[in-house]
Amino acid sequence: MRPHPPLLVLWLGLASLFPVAAQQANQRSSVAELRRQAVELLKRAEANPPATAAFGEAIAQAADTIDRIAVGVSTPADQQALREASARLRARLRSAPNEAFSSASFVALLDRVAASDRAAGQELEFQGSYTQPTTKEPAYGGHGSAMGPAPTEMPRAAVTSPVQFEDVPCLATKTYCGGRTKDHILESGGSGVAMFDYDGDGRLDIYLVTAFELTDAREKIPHRNALYRNEGDWTFRDVSAGSGLEVAAWGSGVCAGDYDNDGRLDLYVTNFGPNFLFRNNGNGTFTDVAPDAGVASLPRAARTASSTGPGFSAGSSWSTGCTFFDADADGDLDLYVAGYVSTSWSELARAHRTLVWRGGPKTMIGPIGLPGEPDAFFENVGNGRFVDATAARGLSDTARGYGYGVLATDYDADGWVDLYVANDTSPNFLYRNRGDGHFESVGLESGVAMNGEGRAQAGMGVDSADYDGDGRLDFVVTNFAHDVNTLYRNRGAQQFEDVTSAVGLAAPTFVRMGWGTAFMDADLDGRVDLFFANGHIYPNVDDYPDLQETYRQKNQLFVNHGTRFADVSDSAGGGLQVMKSSRGLAVGDLDNDGDLDLVISNMDDVPTVLRNRPQSGHHWAAVQVRAPAGNRFGVGARITIEGGGTQTREIRSGGSYLSQSALTAHFGLGTFAGPIAVEVRMPGGKTWRWQNQPVDRVLTLEVP
Repeated sequence: MRPHPPLLVLWLGLASLFPVAAQQANQRSSVAELRRQAVELLKRAEANPPATAAFGEAIAQAADTIDRIAVGVSTPADQQALREASARLRARLRSAPNEAFSSASFVALLDRVAASDRAAGQELEFQGSYTQPTTKEPAYGGHGSAMGPAPTEMPRAAVTSPVQFEDVPCLATKTYCGGRTKDHILESGGSGVAMFDYDGDGRLDIYLVTAFELTDAREKIPHRNALYRNEGDWTFRDVSAGSGLEVAAWGSGVCAGDYDNDGRLDLYVTNFGPNFLFRNNGNGTFTDVAPDAGVASLPRAARTASSTGPGFSAGSSWSTGCTFFDADADGDLDLYVAGYVSTSWSELARAHRTLVWRGGPKTMIGPIGLPGEPDAFFENVGNGRFVDATAARGLSDTARGYGYGVLATDYDADGWVDLYVANDTSPNFLYRNRGDGHFESVGLESGVAMNGEGRAQAGMGVDSADYDGDGRLDFVVTNFAHDVNTLYRNRGAQQFEDVTSAVGLAAPTFVRMGWGTAFMDADLDGRVDLFFANGHIYPNVDDYPDLQETYRQKNQLFVNHGTRFADVSDSAGGGLQVMKSSRGLAVGDLDNDGDLDLVISNMDDVPTVLRNRPQSGHHWAAVQVRAPAGNRFGVGARITIEGGGTQTREIRSGGSYLSQSALTAHFGLGTFAGPIAVEVRMPGGKTWRWQNQPVDRVLTLEVP
């Protein structure tokens, strides 16, 4: 018998596989279609009033569809979880026909099962925030790890914004970040902004951080940070000259706290290059004490000579987000600083755009492929000194994640302040404070290191609050363009679930690129809303209109309706129609009228200052904490009020994207006119309570 030629053998082998491959493809397609149907039915049920025929029909069909999905998935555990979910839906019709229905947990389960099947090798094509890149939509560039088709959701009636934001042009200082064409990744991140009362007069002042500008020949043009004093009546006076804060550096982020416990707010400013610790002298001036305090740079064993250049010293590092917090509940504030990419002035000066974004503009390299800069933890040992305790406290950044936003928050409500770090194109970090002087990394097991698909996103900004009123703090993280801003719901027991699609955030945040973010009760109804500051990093994306992306973008306001958020940006006033490439975001009551205003930093432009003009007439209360010694401003305090419901906030240093918001816990009360009860729990767990407190004012509460 003549042997088959090699090509014929190959053809016969492939032909024998085709029926199996076709069968597997049909099975994947069938399960994916069933999932789409189940999600559509669940959301149809959510959109209809309970106890109606349309609601009951949608619930019943969703349960049947989920049972069919269970037959097609690979693992027994997933099959069991799906069958239990369908049983809960049917029981829902029998036992609670009139209660409001939320599809969030069911949609999240379908997302998780789809991700599990794909990870197991079945490559299930489910409708989540993304699918993996295909040959038609390849992952170009250092950020392009997750492009895919835009998520879709059920059409809903338009919602009119209950608040109006007015753009107030009151700050004349432009903030810069590199050159016109943004050839190096250092030129993409922009800088943060701070709201803090530096002179103790009861009005929030504004501090702007800027980097250098670069000419087309890559020559530096220094610009200085700026301090604006709030004079009242929406007048801000530039008092930078002689303040000590008017430094010229490649600035990144800022956070505030009274590190030396003298009753005056100090500032920490991160840079590419040495960082600054500005001690408040109490007379309108500040002194940089970072070298003496031991916090001028991130600790590294060695640096190369290439890190030097005009304006930069040997050993320059790139620090980004920062936060003061009382890690050990000893009454003084420690400091955590995130690092992004390890680079040098010479690399910045000779950078060229060599990658491609979505088949269009040429772009900078990174962060993928570039060495990450490690984060650092500095322990406050008193007498104005800090020591590097990163490894000793279990906070070593061995993964060298590309760190941006840093949040100090007690997410598990055990009385000890934890840390959450948003990393760009690498898994986020969640460090749980064990209360014994050490932290443990729990991001992966808690479900907040990656999204619900098991994929690391390009994290930028971060915040936390109890959006659903269950008493637990949830996380939100902003991400890159052609990705979504991710909302992680805290389920308790150290577990979170990605509910981005379920709460209506996926589709509206997909095209824009998110940076600063804040949970804030914009309309004072007692539910925290969401604000996102947006802007691209590629200026030349405007040259490719077919991509339907822009460098300058509108910011977004999402109003909380209990189980879902509604994008009301288009009807939220002229301030939300401004298009700039935004970065940092700070929140506070700039005019002391009881509602929350915003300051947003912009690339190579003046900041956007948004005055909140609510239409509701709702009541409110704000809480400031003061202590006669130790942690004077109550940084890290957990504030809970009771009155018209129970709400919880925290007083925090840092957060958002490289920015500092007011050190005040602010609550909307809706139509409830008071009085309220207030509980203050300081780091470590000591708690104080006040009864019968009035509303529509700032309550300054002193803890012993």
